[in-house]
This record gives sequence, C-alpha cells and structure tokens, in this order.
Amino acid sequence: MTLTLTLTSLTAPATAAARPRPPAVIFDTDMDFDDAATLAYLSQEHRAGRIELRAITVTSAGAGLPGRAIRHARCLADRLGLRGVVIADDSRTGPNFFPADLRALFDRVLTAATPGCAGDESPSRIRAPELIRRLVGEDPGIQVIATGPLTNLAAALPYSPARLTSMGGAVHVPGNLCCGTPPEFDGTQEFNYWLDPAAARAAITRGTGAFRMVSLDAANEVLITDAFLDRLAADHGTPAADTVLEIVTHPEVRPLIADRLLYWWDPLAAMSAVRPGHVGFTRGRIDVVTDGPSAGRTVLSPTGRVIQYATTADTAAFEQRFLNVLNGR
Repeated sequence: MTLTLTLTSLTAPATAAARPRPPAVIFDTDMDFDDAATLAYLSQEHRAGRIELRAITVTSAGAGLPGRAIRHARCLADRLGLRGVVIADDSRTGPNFFPADLRALFDRVLTAATPGCAGDESPSRIRAPELIRRLVGEDPGIQVIATGPLTNLAAALPYSPARLTSMGGAVHVPGNLCCGTPPEFDGTQEFNYWLDPAAARAAITRGTGAFRMVSLDAANEVLITDAFLDRLAADHGTPAADTVLEIVTHPEVRPLIADRLLYWWDPLAAMSAVRPGHVGFTRGRIDVVTDGPSAGRTVLSPTGRVIQYATTADTAAFEQRFLNVLNGR
C-alpha cells in the first residue's frame, strides 16, 4: 500500500504537467453579424478547453450601435453558456462611421438571434481598454483576437498582448468599402481599418507583441455560400450552431448572401489564431495610411513594422472545421 501511494504521489504532478493551461484569449469585437458567429465559434473552443476565453471587449467604433452592441454581447454570452466571461465596452469612436442602414439591419439580426433576452444596454463599469490593460498586466501571455476596428487596442497602449490577431487590411487586393460609404475614399481600404485608421496604425506600429493581420487577401476566399448554409441547416446540434444558422438565414441577411457581399471574415481570423494551418501567412513591413482618400489602406512600406499578414485560405478546410467546432466535434 505504501508503495502504491508513493508511486501515485510521484506520478500525479507529471500528469498535471502534461496538461498545460489553454491559451488565454480576449475577444475584441464590434458585434457585427460575423462577430456573433465568431463568438459562437470561440464559445465552443472554450468549452472544449482549447482556449480560455477571459473577456469580451466591445468597441463602439464599428458596426454595433451604442448600447446595443454590449447588449448583444451579453445576450449571446448567456445563450452560449459563457456566464463567467467578463464583458466590457467603451464609447470611443473613429473618424469614419459604418453605414447607418447596415448598422440598423445587423442590430435587428442579432436581436432576433437572442430571443427572450431583455438585454442590459448600460455601459460596463470597467472600460474595455482598462480591462485589456489589466488582463495583460495579470497575464503577459494573453492573446487578443480582434474582429472590428482596433480602437480599444490602441487606447490600451502601451500594454500589448503577447499576440494580436486582427481581421483587417487589404495588401495585394482591393478594399471592400461599400453600401453608402462616402465617395471621397478611393476603395483601397478594408472596412475595419478605415473606420479608425489612426488606431489601426497605432496598434500595428506601437504594439510590442506579435501582430498577425488576417487581411482580405485571404478572407476573400471564404465567401458565405448557399451550399455551406445547406450543410449547416442539416447539421446544427448545439446552441452555437443554432445561433450561426439563425443569423445567416435571417430574411434580411439572405439577400446580401445572394449578392455575394458577405464573407466569414471574422471566424476565419479567429480560427487562424486557435487552429493554425487553414490560413497562409507571409511577413512584410506594413503601415497604415491615416488620412486622405486612401485613409485606412494597409501598405507595404520600408518604414512599416514587420508583421505576419495573410495571403491564402483553405476554403474547404475552414468550412469543415467551422462546422465541426460549432457542433462540438
């Protein structure tokens, strides 16, 4: 008996050491339709123990309406079983604004995806940049996945996460401004960085951690298609999968999908951070234009910071992994 107890006591620490804690993650979001799909995806990775989702930080500089964006984050977190995750927002905005009609449309879509949730629209007691600074201070190895304008991350400087994965930018492809954005801009910009160009530049050039930019160069490969929606409609067995299905089959979203306007921009960025292999990256010196007709454009520049930016995406592998994770497989 003594020998058995001794062996057990000797092997227990080794077993614990073989199971390192999953990477800690902050999800920084503007609560667009695909941000909500990303939260559903991350909730399943969190549930499976592949990440530890510590916080959801909401920016007011993007698609989400003030008050409504944090309401949607709270309601979705509740539906997805993320009751221990801290949620914070901030009121800062950038110089440019998401088209009003689209903001209202996506607000209706996310409201429909959270039936029965009264929703608290009050601002968080701790501001999002302050929460980011606090969490980075407590755990310098924490990572951020950012799927909206980088306003919160810029405001949190000089604290930087160990790695920031940002959905944004367009290096070798055109931008994606559309749907009522001001005509004085030249169309070279991706939406997130155009909304707050100075914040994007600050987060890239002044951050001290690794920076990975999942740009349109890769994200253009993950168009939302009817074929994938048919697969999801036939295979949705969790609240996460149900939530995504309800969002992308909403009557006001389907016409945008039919017109080939919507992509899995944000889920692709999140998956590239959690499950490397579906997105190809290269290294280059990237800077962001902050004013004029090209404001928000990401450019290769000899004075830019060396970062990783996405160039390719494996569409089939992404879709299969997305479907599997949403369904808890």
